[in-house]
Amino acid sequence: MVVCASKGYSRRLHLRRRCCDRRLVDEVSAGGNFALSYDTTVMVWEVVRARGHEKRVRNAQTEVPRRDHVIAQTPFHILCGHDDIITCLFVSVELDIVISGSKDGTCIFHTLREGRYVRSLRHPSGHPLSKLVASRHGHIVFYAEDDLSLHLYSINGKHLASSESNGRLNCIELSRCGDFLVCAGDQGQIVVRSMHNLDVVKRYVGAGKMITSLAVTPEQCFLAGTKDGHILVYSIENPQLRRAGAARNKTRGSGPL
Repeated sequence: MVVCASKGYSRRLHLRRRCCDRRLVDEVSAGGNFALSYDTTVMVWEVVRARGHEKRVRNAQTEVPRRDHVIAQTPFHILCGHDDIITCLFVSVELDIVISGSKDGTCIFHTLREGRYVRSLRHPSGHPLSKLVASRHGHIVFYAEDDLSLHLYSINGKHLASSESNGRLNCIELSRCGDFLVCAGDQGQIVVRSMHNLDVVKRYVGAGKMITSLAVTPEQCFLAGTKDGHILVYSIENPQLRRAGAARNKTRGSGPL
């Protein structure tokens, strides 16, 4: 499926050509679902495998078959409810959920398969939402730049915790196990928090450079991109994080943090 937030017009998107505007792409789920954000509505497209001959992609030593995938011409769902521009999206096939955050201060839940409205959350002070993430355990965190705060909720809408971010955050990511929130921003630090109560578990002091992008790798490392074009690599040293990764490996066979 492809999820797109838009207003007043539509686009034809082809997965293999990636011809959509990069400003629209917010989230791609593990199940191949795209979350695209532009204005006040969320659009969901189904990604289908094109029937017909296989194309073969030649590399240095061999030929690898590749099947084209295309996106359906018309949306599968059009989800409404926001009064202002959508600023962040989350899609999960596992949880059957699409979560959208907006400048109107609300966070709206719809089911992915049926497009059914579930519930809405509002920032405690009504501030515009900037970023959000959700774990496979059903915990949602959203962040607002206006008050530099993080807010943790259950998927049922119960408020669990709030915490100041102590600086502007440019990126927030989940650990592979879903138990930890990884944050980075203008201060150049990477801060790891618990997804159960937002307590700080570990701080990684950077090189004094503003961090603008962040990724958590399967090898239990953090890759941080800085504003001046550098890439910083951090290894996970905290025993609590490593135990979580080891437990996930034992239960799922692979995939640490």
